Amino acid sequence: MSEPVTSHNLAPVDNEQHNIDFHDPANITNPEHVAHHIVSPAVYGMIFGVLMIGTLATVGASMLPLGIFNAPIAIAIACTKAVFVVLFFMHVKYSSRLVKLTVSAGFFTFFVLVMMCMLDYFTRAWGQW
Repeated sequence: MSEPVTSHNLAPVDNEQHNIDFHDPANITNPEHVAHHIVSPAVYGMIFGVLMIGTLATVGASMLPLGIFNAPIAIAIACTKAVFVVLFFMHVKYSSRLVKLTVSAGFFTFFVLVMMCMLDYFTRAWGQW
């Protein structure tokens, strides 16, 4: 006699009647099967505080007479804040090495493009000052 149809026995099966909807936590070959890291609200609060301190530091640095160093200091503070956002709010800190490599490649590409723009800016009027 067959079993009555209930919500407990409606799992998808393959040809040999094996449950294919089964989640094996030991399967680490596929990154989507890894358990997700849960970040506590306290960590988010601390990162928010760090970002607010970074914003205040940017405002404070803009009011100091630093000459040509105003922009590099502001960019350094902004990059530091961006790293915190990427690491914690985008969960890269808890991701696989492949995700970290991809993000690092993006930052490297951004750095190269900014340096190319700066080289063009610095050499455009070379010797005309």
